[in-house]
Amino acid sequence: MDKNARLVLVVEDDLSVRRPLVKFLEMHGFSVAMAETADEGLKALKKHTFIAAVVDLRLRQGSGRDVVVAAPANIPVLIFSGVPSESAELERLRPLTRLIEKPYSLILLVETLAEMLNESANPPKEYSGRAPTG
Repeated sequence: MDKNARLVLVVEDDLSVRRPLVKFLEMHGFSVAMAETADEGLKALKKHTFIAAVVDLRLRQGSGRDVVVAAPANIPVLIFSGVPSESAELERLRPLTRLIEKPYSLILLVETLAEMLNESANPPKEYSGRAPTG
């Protein structure tokens, strides 16, 4: 299998959070591209094809919100935040977006990611990826 077939973008500026997260994702068969700033995350989105992204909204440089909005609509995005209200609007705007509250469980994160990847591969029949008409 192609190493990039399961490529996940992780946008997190805190090394003590990023390091165990990346290691855990790799232990579960994912390849990981890392970004510490919003700009790095946006550049990575243009350069690579990801199956998912894990994004901290509060970065020292830039806002993770920009990365979430720029991510292709067909890939799951997990938002890291200690403030659930920060992600509520993004979750409404972008169907494949979920919050993982800080402090977080690595097991919960990987289980949620797997569930979202399954949903994105098998969308409900009534969901066409377009806004409803009428």
